[in-house]
Amino acid sequence: MSLSKPALALVTAIAVIAVTAGCHTQAPDPPDFGYARGPEGGLVVAYPICPGYTVSGAEIYADDDDFTTLWKAHGARSAETEQGLFEVGGDAGFAEEEQPLRGELPDGFYVAVVEKTGGTEEDGRDGWIDLSRLKGARLGKGEFMTYTGKVMTRADVNAQLSCS
Repeated sequence: MSLSKPALALVTAIAVIAVTAGCHTQAPDPPDFGYARGPEGGLVVAYPICPGYTVSGAEIYADDDDFTTLWKAHGARSAETEQGLFEVGGDAGFAEEEQPLRGELPDGFYVAVVEKTGGTEEDGRDGWIDLSRLKGARLGKGEFMTYTGKVMTRADVNAQLSCS
């Protein structure tokens, strides 16, 4: 049985729509970091991470000509930090602050993370944080804003990754 040209065009159009509809739900590349204000008003970062990897360090740097380091810490102090949830400048997150946070964070900056797997440290992903998105945002408990404006849970942040 063969299809008429109009019927074939309709079937082709439906197939194209079905294939491209999923493209709108694909994770951004790089995946979005989540961020929220902590109980004390500090910045809490939810870093997307796969099982078997841990966070061992993090750095915040400005989007200026020199990519100035604003904060840098190493040595995850808690299981929560190892799993990618940490407060910038907080005492509980990392054992050593190599560059303490001085002053307020700008509205926009990068966060870079060091990951550890199998005893080896390597550079992880980095992501853009836009604090202006938090102004006026109403986040529920366990929810995080993202650079793309989506509100995600911790599980949603990690689900952006294709972990094997």
